Amino acid sequence: MKKEENNLDRLKGTNPFTVPEGYMEGLTERIMSQLPEKTEEETRRISMMDRVRPWLYMAAVFAGLGLFFKAIVGIGGPGGGTVSDSLLVRTEVPATALDIIEAEEDEEYLEYLEAQYANYLLDEEFPYSE
Repeated sequence: MKKEENNLDRLKGTNPFTVPEGYMEGLTERIMSQLPEKTEEETRRISMMDRVRPWLYMAAVFAGLGLFFKAIVGIGGPGGGTVSDSLLVRTEVPATALDIIEAEEDEEYLEYLEAQYANYLLDEEFPYSE
């Protein structure tokens, strides 16, 4: 027996793949006959819970985030979180005598301005008649 060294030379120029005779004829009908028939009753009805469920999940996420930030940051007023008290920096400037004097001067100046504007408005409403 003689052994062939190069099998590719023998197959060059020919198509090694073949289709049986009459395979393509009636192929569509055979495939369609094997498929199950789809009826209108098989369609799934979407319930109200299926429509609302994504919104409930989103609300739960926001509620969870709110509780998380409330626990960490301490949003909530007096007696809030003890964790947040150590994170806040509070500076209180003691009132000095100079601050008190400036506050009194500011009040006097505001009273002066109020009196001036009141007189101006009253003069416009009740002009002097000659």
